[in-house]
Amino acid sequence: MQKHNQGQQTEMVKKQLISLLHEEKLQIGDRLPSQAELRKRLSVGSKTIQRAIDSLADGDILEVRPHKGVFVKQLKTNGFIGQEIGLVCMWRTCYPYAASLMQCLQLQMHTKACQCQLFLRNFPEMTAVDSLSYFDGLKRCIEQKKIQGLITTVSFDEEAWDFFRKNNMPVVSLGSAAFNTGFKICGSVELDDLFEQSRKRGFRRPAVIHCGYPLTDSIRKSYVKNCQLPPEIYCRFLSPELHAEENSSNRYNDLKQILRQFRELPANCRPDVLLIPDDFVTSVVHSELLKMQLSGSDWMPFFIYQTTRQVPILPQGSIPGDHFENDTMKLASAAINLLLNVISGKETQERTVYIKPQLYENKEMVL
Repeated sequence: MQKHNQGQQTEMVKKQLISLLHEEKLQIGDRLPSQAELRKRLSVGSKTIQRAIDSLADGDILEVRPHKGVFVKQLKTNGFIGQEIGLVCMWRTCYPYAASLMQCLQLQMHTKACQCQLFLRNFPEMTAVDSLSYFDGLKRCIEQKKIQGLITTVSFDEEAWDFFRKNNMPVVSLGSAAFNTGFKICGSVELDDLFEQSRKRGFRRPAVIHCGYPLTDSIRKSYVKNCQLPPEIYCRFLSPELHAEENSSNRYNDLKQILRQFRELPANCRPDVLLIPDDFVTSVVHSELLKMQLSGSDWMPFFIYQTTRQVPILPQGSIPGDHFENDTMKLASAAINLLLNVISGKETQERTVYIKPQLYENKEMVL
């Protein structure tokens, strides 16, 4: 039993040392902290630390130089694991960005020598906030301390947050986790930025097409703040309220109806620019407008929209307008770095990190 406990402690310290390489941004040839400092930081004895160092030295990660110290030999961790991170997601079948975000998060964990434990939602109906019971094994893994932190793209209920606090579980939220507080990463373009670009271009009749829930109220308020036009006509949502089931076909039909209503407005009242913070919606809107043109419509507004670098739905230059590009890999990297800083105690003040999308103007379209 004692040898078993020694083995567990050694494995734990090996993970902590691997994490330390990344947290301290050590480079090849850098010296690790002294034995005394490691004992203080890791709260274990010298023999356990030495066994862990010897194991990592056998794996060519560290180099022990007698009477000089322990040095980093290489940064590739050769399969050694640092932190074990839980990734909590909802599988969205009609939302390519969600799949891209999940992949980028897993890749970033790999680069930081973290092991990813994936928890997918098992409950079919859509809810505003989720229970821990919707994710098989999540509560048990936290109780048994099998994971050291969580990345989540879903919003949790208050009972779940009480459980996280009770178990000292660091959590970083991003993506569709709109209702969560605490440590957050945000990278979507703000509607205010779309309006600013619209004014810069000189447009007078901007219309917004937005997916809606859970951001319906904030988007409508932003529209009223930035524009004097009636929002009930020019600020439109595909799903203003929460629907129990995910249904992409209904959204598609609603979108066509919105475009028909815009087209039927008098020519001097039709939107001259569409503000769309979603590349998938933009692609459908542009396709429908082209169909309308083939049927005799002369309405083709300018677009100011958002794209995702890792999901090239829209070929560059195919849409008449300017776009803000969201880099999902940057968001994923920021989320993992923030979580590792929280786990290590370097970050204690809850905050939101905003990764600003890059604006690309269509230089050929000068108005």
